[in-house]
Amino acid sequence: MNTKPRLAVSIGDPNGIGPEVTFKMLLALDLSLSTPIVSAPHLLFQRLIEEQNNFNLGAIRTIPTINYISDHSQVVEGAINVLESLESWSNLEFSSCNYGQITALAGEISMQSVFTGIQLCLNKHAHALVTAPISKESIQLAGYKVPGHTEYLMEQTGAEDVVMMLSGRGLNICLLTTHLPLKSVVYHINKTIFISKIRIICNHFNTYKSDRKLKIAVLGINPHAGDGGVLGYEEQEIIEPVFESFHNDPTVELTGPFPADAFFGRKQFLKYDVVLATYHDQGLIPFKLWSMGRGVNCTLGLPFIRTSPDHGTAFDIVGKWKAEPDSMLEAYKVALAYLSTSQKTDMI
Repeated sequence: MNTKPRLAVSIGDPNGIGPEVTFKMLLALDLSLSTPIVSAPHLLFQRLIEEQNNFNLGAIRTIPTINYISDHSQVVEGAINVLESLESWSNLEFSSCNYGQITALAGEISMQSVFTGIQLCLNKHAHALVTAPISKESIQLAGYKVPGHTEYLMEQTGAEDVVMMLSGRGLNICLLTTHLPLKSVVYHINKTIFISKIRIICNHFNTYKSDRKLKIAVLGINPHAGDGGVLGYEEQEIIEPVFESFHNDPTVELTGPFPADAFFGRKQFLKYDVVLATYHDQGLIPFKLWSMGRGVNCTLGLPFIRTSPDHGTAFDIVGKWKAEPDSMLEAYKVALAYLSTSQKTDMI
C-alpha cells in the first residue's frame, strides 16, 4: 500500500497560462509530502523547461527529477511524474506562435488532460485532482457541450449534483447556480435545488470540518432580498420554505436571506462558515475583490477531491512568464489538506 498522497494535475489550455502556473507550482512543492501526476504531453512539459531557462528562472529553484511516463504503474515518489496518457500526444508540436489563440486542438488537449485526471481518481490511482485553467471557447470548438470544469466533472463521475465553492482569506462562497445566462437564473432556482446544494455543503463540512455546527448565510435572489415582496416574491416563496426544512437539523444553521450588497459591504460574511450565493456573479465578484489570486475553487459532491485556481487562462500574458502561481499552489495545498483531514491515502 502507498501512504503518500498522489495528486493528479491537469495541464490546462496549452495556449494559456495553465502550463506555466502548473510548472511553477510543481517547483514549489515539497515532494516528500506528496506525489504529483501531471497529465500532459511530454513535449509540452519539455517546452516549459526550455522557456524557464530562456527567462533565466532556472537559478530560482533547481528542477527536481522529472519522470516521463505513459502509464500510472510507472509513477515514482520523490519526482514530478508527467503522464502522457494518449499516444497521439507524442506527435504534437508546441510553439509560442499559438499563445493566446483559441483553438479546437488546445481545447481537446485540455479536456483530455482533465479526463485522464478523473480516471486516475476514479480508479484509485490518485487521491485528488487539481485542474489548471481551460478556455470555455476552445473546448466548445473541440466539440465539448459543457460550459466548464464543474459540469464536465459531474457528467464524467455520475454525480447527482455538485456545488462550486470558492475559498480564500476565510471566505467560502458556494453557488446555487453556476454557468448560466442571467436571464435563465431564476428558472433554475427552486426549493429542491436549494435543499440539494445545502445538503452537499453540509456533507462536505461534516466530513472535513466537523468540529461545530455549520453556519450558512443565504443571499437573496432579488435586489434588497425582495424588499418584502416589492421587488419580487422568490425570497418568500422559495427561500423561506427551505429554511423551514432545515429548522430542526442539528448540523446546520441557516440565516438570511440577506441583501447581497449590504452583506458584503458590511463584511458580514466574516461571521459565517459559508455564504450561499444564488448566481455566479453575485458571489464571485465580491469573492475576487476579497481574495483574487489566492482563492481556490473546490467542487463539492464528487467521489474525490477536486480543486483549481480562481483565475482563467490569461491569454494576454501567456508566454511572458509573468503569471503568478499562488492560486494554483494554494489549490494543490488545499487538496492535500483535505486528504490529510480525511486520511484516505491507501491506494490499490
